[in-house]
Amino acid sequence: MRQLVFSGFLSLLMGAVMPHTALAQNWPSKPIKLITSAAPGGVVDIYARRHQPHLQAELGQPILVENKPGASGAIAGDAAAKADPDGHTLFMGSQNEMGLIGQLGVPVRYDPIKDFSTVALTIAGYPILMVNAQLGVKNVAELLAYTKAKNATLDCGGSGTATVGHFVCAAFAVRTGTKIQYVPYKANVPAMTDAASGQVQLVSAFYSEVAPFIATGKLVPLGVFGANRLPLLPNVPTMAEQGLKDLELQSYTVYAVPTGTPVEVQRRLNAAILKAANHPDVMDKVKVAGGVYFDMNLEETQAWQKRIQSRWNNIVQETGIKLEK
Repeated sequence: MRQLVFSGFLSLLMGAVMPHTALAQNWPSKPIKLITSAAPGGVVDIYARRHQPHLQAELGQPILVENKPGASGAIAGDAAAKADPDGHTLFMGSQNEMGLIGQLGVPVRYDPIKDFSTVALTIAGYPILMVNAQLGVKNVAELLAYTKAKNATLDCGGSGTATVGHFVCAAFAVRTGTKIQYVPYKANVPAMTDAASGQVQLVSAFYSEVAPFIATGKLVPLGVFGANRLPLLPNVPTMAEQGLKDLELQSYTVYAVPTGTPVEVQRRLNAAILKAANHPDVMDKVKVAGGVYFDMNLEETQAWQKRIQSRWNNIVQETGIKLEK
């Protein structure tokens, strides 16, 4: 009787394991859908399509990019989370879709933590805080001294509500006790243009956006919100170097799959994405944009994303920012 019970248990166990094993061995068996919340031509969409031919070459199946913009990323996130966990649906999500939108007041029908497994990094970026050159300040200490002496409230421009720029301005104000009024724009370009002319005193953006303004001397970079200095701005210190610890607002985009996707499939995806991300035509784009990329295996990627997302979640609580309804 014990032998029969054990045999029955073993059969059940093998029956549970075999489908996943067979799936991993036969994967991929059809085209892979790559869902992104970016509109066609957006930054994330550009990276998806740059990776596309290299992933196809590595995996031997077509990669079909599917753009699902809207609802601050909730539409794309929901579609990807509800997909079959068979490795044939990939999601390219940012810190927004992977954790923030639920905290910002956006109705979501998926759980970013429970419904996704992160498999690889696409690109990360460090935002930069800049000041109008006419203020005559060149670092954080000088800016704080200026605001104290003038008892001034500074205007800080950025692209919309609950964007990276908004969080940079708000988090800097909270951490330093500076009086800052956030001014939302429809895009970063008009915000930077107004900062360069002195309509607002501060602005936050990424290197690729602000490089022309820095080159002309109209905007002065005060600090980088990242773990390290940017290679293209080696003389601009991080916020941590200027005494503001744990003020990293690293923007990121990762590849994720629905929870339940076999781990072996996740590992193979990680390996294929690493090769695609390191291809010269992809890496050149990252370097020119002032982006950040580093190779990580599956476990390293998941630990890194969890750590960075936790920082973002803390910043949301600290700043109290919500999306306008």
